[in-house]
Amino acid sequence: MSDREVFQFLAFRWDITKAQQIAADLPVHRFDPQPWFGWLAAVALDEDHIPAVDLDRPIIAVRLREADGAAMIIDGWHRVARAQRDGVTELPIVVLDEDQEYQVRIFGGDKVPCSP
Repeated sequence: MSDREVFQFLAFRWDITKAQQIAADLPVHRFDPQPWFGWLAAVALDEDHIPAVDLDRPIIAVRLREADGAAMIIDGWHRVARAQRDGVTELPIVVLDEDQEYQVRIFGGDKVPCSP
């Protein structure tokens, strides 16, 4: 998996490369990132990367069936951090539905971890 971008949060891991491929065919919406600012402390961020991120590139979020369809950002935390620092109140976003989320999920929930 070294040639693929992944994101892990708690016991879940997603294939971001695959998520980006799926998201490319989905509609882009706008959202207020402010409610997500409180989550930034729980995500590993590269401080040097934050100023260089492209705020026009859509965030990717997924709907988690284990959380009654609640959304989780899996790609774009550096953009959320920059939005917070720059006072940006609206970002583009693509949301994968529960079936698409399961397709990009590597493990977590009822998907078992891959063998090393």
